[in-house]
Amino acid sequence: MSEALAITHLLQNCKELSAFCSQNGWIINESIHYEIIERQPESLLIYVTFLESIMEGSGCQCDQKSCYGRLRLKFNAQAEIIAVEPA
Repeated sequence: MSEALAITHLLQNCKELSAFCSQNGWIINESIHYEIIERQPESLLIYVTFLESIMEGSGCQCDQKSCYGRLRLKFNAQAEIIAVEPA
């Protein structure tokens, strides 16, 4: 699996990304974008943006909020992502 595909898959499934939600809404996976800020042998620092879906009490979507933050992805010796933490 390519690095870009592995990072995208991770971001669509990791709970750490929800730390950047402002309204306790849902992350719209199709809106997730990232940029690599810093590359080190054992980690990457990335800047992530996405849209958060805000729901009404009736279950209807009432708004979308832009969210963003930085995550540090840590790698093992085989270059597999082993940890994600807000940076």
